[in-house]
Amino acid sequence: MTHRLMLDTSSLMFRSFFSHPSSITDGRGQPVNALHGYLDMTGHLVQSRRPDEIVHVYDDDWRPAPRVAAYAGYKASRAPDPAGLPEQFVILREVLDAFGLPQAEAPGWEAEDAIGTLCARGATGDRADIVTGDRDLIQLVRDPNVRVLFTVKGVSELRVLDEAGVVAKYGVPPARYVDFAILRGDPSDGLPGVRGVGEKTARALVMAYPDLDALLRDASSERRTGAPLQRSPSIRAAVRDAAGYIAAMRRVVPIRTDLEVRAWRAERDDARIDRLAERYKLGGPVRRFREALATSSGSG
Repeated sequence: MTHRLMLDTSSLMFRSFFSHPSSITDGRGQPVNALHGYLDMTGHLVQSRRPDEIVHVYDDDWRPAPRVAAYAGYKASRAPDPAGLPEQFVILREVLDAFGLPQAEAPGWEAEDAIGTLCARGATGDRADIVTGDRDLIQLVRDPNVRVLFTVKGVSELRVLDEAGVVAKYGVPPARYVDFAILRGDPSDGLPGVRGVGEKTARALVMAYPDLDALLRDASSERRTGAPLQRSPSIRAAVRDAAGYIAAMRRVVPIRTDLEVRAWRAERDDARIDRLAERYKLGGPVRRFREALATSSGSG
């Protein structure tokens, strides 16, 4: 059995950028704060989780064309990456290449889709822990193969979400999380959800109906069934009016698990590691990262 940590690198780098001061710069005065945070986070994960392998997974396109075609508002209001962050992704790829560590992305898609595809391809018995701050990845949880380690305070405090953990936190099983997210919406992705349906109502509807088709049928039915929608005319009308939106969301919210994934891993080159550490003033993070990898049985 192989234990892999799948890092949602784009999400973790973004969080590192804002949790470390931009005054952390290289010799040219360019910020390297996200790199400091990311390398230290990854080193901590190596030492605390002892995986056989860590895969660093990137967004190739954080606003994929098929999702935008289904719903034009998808991430439409999200600001572009802050100045000083995109260049750090370029450096990170160089550093991880020098360390000889696995990296991956799905052309034209988000990191979550590459992770979903890699998890779907995992061998029977393999275990994947997905480290992320993105709730969308919760839909991939399945016992005993896939868990989400959700960032609470960096990676020093992680909420472990297996199937029981998802039910305890959200009140729905992971297999129904997509339906729950469609009804509730996600403002950070520009998805408003169904009018009048918050988290509590979304949870109740998901647990009352076997799937969204049954929910929509009840919303359109004139027959008195005693089901939850029949007891709330306003929610029933909102669901009926949102039929087109729900259809679009069924093409937006589910993570893809059937994509082409570009994965690569270079040969480790310690001389190159030293050059990069010197050039970008990453001496401390690189030293700690090196030590973490050296003390781990795997992941290198």
